[in-house]
Amino acid sequence: SNKLSGKIPDSLGNLSLMNKLYLGGNMLDGTIPPSLGNCQGLLFLELSQNNLSGFIPKEIFGISSLSIYLGLSNNHLSGTLPLEVGNLENLAEFDASENLLSGELPETLGSCSSLESLSLAGNLFQGSIPKFLSSMRAIQILDLSRNNFSGQIPHFLEELAIKTLNLSFNDFVGEVPTKGVFANASAISVVGNRRLCGGIFQLQLPNCRILRDSEKHKKPLRVII
Repeated sequence: SNKLSGKIPDSLGNLSLMNKLYLGGNMLDGTIPPSLGNCQGLLFLELSQNNLSGFIPKEIFGISSLSIYLGLSNNHLSGTLPLEVGNLENLAEFDASENLLSGELPETLGSCSSLESLSLAGNLFQGSIPKFLSSMRAIQILDLSRNNFSGQIPHFLEELAIKTLNLSFNDFVGEVPTKGVFANASAISVVGNRRLCGGIFQLQLPNCRILRDSEKHKKPLRVII
């Protein structure tokens, strides 16, 4: 939270005994140096709220000691989430929101079994919510809002110990589950998904049968004589 500018020096990777690095809230630009992967004692890495761009170097996800927090939010990071994200088996909180990340979520993300909080909001991710997320048994906060996710909301989310779930402003379709976190209207958000139906009464969504009938009437009628 200063006015530091310029690039993150590669030489920071020489601080091999460093266990916490706070660079958030500055004006740092350029790419994240892969040399940070040499800091194998890091427990906490905060790079949020800068002007960082480019891909997330896979070396960052090779820091197996990261267990408290990895913050990359509010930058201009692009590309996909590297497969190596699955190496962070001990990480409790990961925030990569408000970037330009795209593609589908890698299957290896399911290996992050210690994650309690995951925020990928405000990116360009697409595809459906993958089944492998069901292995993230510790997850309590999940924010996938403001992306391009589609498909149905999977019922396995009902079985997780999620306390806050934000799926708003995507392109989810079909019936909203009603058990688990979905039974608490104050704990979930699904606004901005115009093709959802059902769910608990407090969500004020249309009845699924009514929605299906209205979609049926929109289809062109073809008569063969």
